[in-house]
Amino acid sequence: MAWQKSWLSLSLIVISVVVSLAIGFGENRDMMRLLTFADFTVQGGQLLHHTLGGMLSTGQWWRLITPAFMHFSELHLIFNLMWVWVVGQRIELLQGRWVLLALVLVSALVSNLAQFLISGPMFGGMSGVVYAVLGYTWLWDKRGLRPVFGLPPALMGFMLFWLVLGYTGMLQMFGMAAVANTAHLVGLLIGLMFVLPVSLLQRRS
Repeated sequence: MAWQKSWLSLSLIVISVVVSLAIGFGENRDMMRLLTFADFTVQGGQLLHHTLGGMLSTGQWWRLITPAFMHFSELHLIFNLMWVWVVGQRIELLQGRWVLLALVLVSALVSNLAQFLISGPMFGGMSGVVYAVLGYTWLWDKRGLRPVFGLPPALMGFMLFWLVLGYTGMLQMFGMAAVANTAHLVGLLIGLMFVLPVSLLQRRS
């Protein structure tokens, strides 16, 4: 069965669903405070949060990754997890779960850090990872490497268009919540850069 061979992709989906429900899609602030990149409080309408150094010095290392599992609407959750399953599963099946795990961890950590430095801790979602896996599979096939993932080339064009829309602010104009544009861009760059080390390791093996 596909799910037995793709248990990492499935685990990412299950964890995202459980975490998103636990935070009430952003309504449960107490639970959110445990999972955001840094702990925060709201005083007099002002958001106060710990610094990066403060978070690391207290040993709360899980916060480097956990924002990726938080989603703030059902649509946000479904859209991201659809790509995790479609694209992440292909990586797991064709190249092994360790490649997917490394790509997910690195892209989540770096995109979360970049977004935190730009906007603070009030963000979440698997979008940085989604851009990473899409960028990775697109460039892998573009370079003619094996195995071939076989995703439609036009898909990357659509994702780049979506990225540009986020930076223009048009997505918010259509009623969508604030978009973690920095996480999207950094995730894409991580995915593109990941092709080189994986291809080198593949040649050696």
